[in-house]
Amino acid sequence: MKEKCRKIQELIRSNRFKWTRPRQLVLDVFLKHRTPLQVADIHRKISSREVDLASVYRAVNLFLKSGILMSVAGVSESKRYELSDAHRKHHHHLICQACGKAEDFEVCLLAPLEKEIRKKTKFEVHRHELN
Repeated sequence: MKEKCRKIQELIRSNRFKWTRPRQLVLDVFLKHRTPLQVADIHRKISSREVDLASVYRAVNLFLKSGILMSVAGVSESKRYELSDAHRKHHHHLICQACGKAEDFEVCLLAPLEKEIRKKTKFEVHRHELN
């Protein structure tokens, strides 16, 4: 986990941004919690005394622009975020359409389909979603 954190810090610094305590605390939440999170969830897990909500939003937006986080598709009530595939193992989500609960599903059954698409179309699949 320390190595992953160090690489993310280097990425932020290479884009000429400072590595701040609020950014570290937001990253820590994502490294500890594997489920997609809303900004309000992140803020609650950090403690509002340490970091204000605006700082959490700024950190999330910077991490999105830097490719560290990605938004999770298919969640209707509010955007949720998680570490991008570049910073964690590829996976899918199970999302309840009634309550919005999202859980990781780490088995990917689409790899054989990607090979078939590549063979028949010469397209290279970089990302996929199943809804």
